[in-house]
Amino acid sequence: MTYRTAIVGLSWIGSDPAGPPSDPVLGTATPYSHASAMAPIPGIDVVGACDIFEAARTRFTENWGSRWPGATTYSDYREMLAAEKPEIVSVVTPDHLHKDVVFAAIEHGAKGIFCDKPLSVSLQEADEMVKAVRDAGVVMAVNYGRRWYPQYAEARRMVRAGELGPLSQIVVTSGGPRAMLWRNHTHVIDLLNFLADAPPAWVWAELELGFEDYGTDYKGDGGSDPSTEPGANFYIAYSNGVRAYATGVKDTPPGEISVTLLGPKGRLVMDLQGMRLITVAPSDVRVRAGAVSIEMIEPKYTVMGMQAAVLDLIRVMEEGGETQSPAETARQTVAITDAILLSQARGNVPVKLSELDPA
Repeated sequence: MTYRTAIVGLSWIGSDPAGPPSDPVLGTATPYSHASAMAPIPGIDVVGACDIFEAARTRFTENWGSRWPGATTYSDYREMLAAEKPEIVSVVTPDHLHKDVVFAAIEHGAKGIFCDKPLSVSLQEADEMVKAVRDAGVVMAVNYGRRWYPQYAEARRMVRAGELGPLSQIVVTSGGPRAMLWRNHTHVIDLLNFLADAPPAWVWAELELGFEDYGTDYKGDGGSDPSTEPGANFYIAYSNGVRAYATGVKDTPPGEISVTLLGPKGRLVMDLQGMRLITVAPSDVRVRAGAVSIEMIEPKYTVMGMQAAVLDLIRVMEEGGETQSPAETARQTVAITDAILLSQARGNVPVKLSELDPA
């Protein structure tokens, strides 16, 4: 089956081609834009692409005209949606502009929406979006791409299989100049929710130095300028007893996040050095230390990240069920972000997530 598809927002995350592979027979590098994730999927026919900047529209046609020769570019997404009537809409606007595009996509008959993260920078808007997609019967996948990364999917499988014993702790380290609460931190928060595999109960947090009086309202510019958004250190308590701690402020080295999961049977580490399970054989430590064992873990996969997310969206559209990143779980990440701000504003005290439940 072929799906008429439209992309709203043609920045790099919306439309950049995938990079070259190590060898031509390997295809491409892993796709890291909406267009490059869709391009290898035969059932995706991009019929419209929209951006307010002419240069972005021109670049899209240059990069993707041979893949989707019938695609028309637009400067107005409402005009595009009315003219093209897409079944799938990819929302890649700045963070604070998602709601109107999602509502317009529903209004014009979209059956599936692939929305970039965060779902919204406003909890009220997030609640409205959750209700709208549910009321309309529209399938949504929010682009928290790490839910479709092989190492994190394998980590959750291992935890669920009891290979660490009951999961007790998760520690995440991130940072660098893009350590922004609604930008990179939103990935961290969602990943913690994914791995903890239970509803969050309460949050304690401290914003990075210089943002002590930031307040509780979004003051960013859609994700472009890091100086408009704080990084943070925060602690999340989950209803199943898992405790998670994340650190991420800007005056630290950039790079992919480091994740450690801890249980009584071992420690699972995922970072730039790979994925490994560390265990210690029991012994009488008064005589000698336990023998340390390090097992490298190699997840099995063919597709990952955004391409897997789009395939997941199509699967649910055709078979029913729930995507790996539905609107409700994305809303949970918005609520935790609000709780982080509230904790700081109240003097760095715990904030119960029940305070932020939908009315």
